[in-house]
Amino acid sequence: MKSLPLFLLAFACLLASAPAAEPQPDSEFTTTDPKKVKILEDSAREKEPEIDHFKHLCPGLAGYQVIHEGGDLRSWINLIYDGQKTDLMNDTLTACPGQFPAKANNVVQWRGFRQGGRFVPYAIIYRMRSSADDEKQTPLETLVIIRLDKDKSRVVGHLAAREGNEKAEALADKLCKP
Repeated sequence: MKSLPLFLLAFACLLASAPAAEPQPDSEFTTTDPKKVKILEDSAREKEPEIDHFKHLCPGLAGYQVIHEGGDLRSWINLIYDGQKTDLMNDTLTACPGQFPAKANNVVQWRGFRQGGRFVPYAIIYRMRSSADDEKQTPLETLVIIRLDKDKSRVVGHLAAREGNEKAEALADKLCKP
């Protein structure tokens, strides 16, 4: 019976020295729904706009603000961190095949870890839609991946939306996870 407490003590020491399980990536979501964001500018509110245009301040996470903006039938998101805007327009539009790429829905997916009761994001995934250069103007959808790095955040990947969100999440985790 004396060996049982010694065995339990040794087992407890082994457990205490075992490495903690690595946190698993998770997702949170924010919106770009014009009914739920701050409208900074919008040609729909102008009497005779020269061209369609808008800029909406949308909720973000972990100190990031999302700017959904666009014009001339195109739209994308940019980020603001600590007052510094990151312009992602060119890289986003380049990542999308076809004509007139625009944000396809009101969802912004944030990838990150839960640490100490809070969510710490490292990537954004969002859906873009454009029209193919064919007779039917077939819709094309692309999932765009942004690596979060404060004011140095950038587009690091994209894939056809038909490949699925799971592949986009795996790519975001591979390219962006710290």
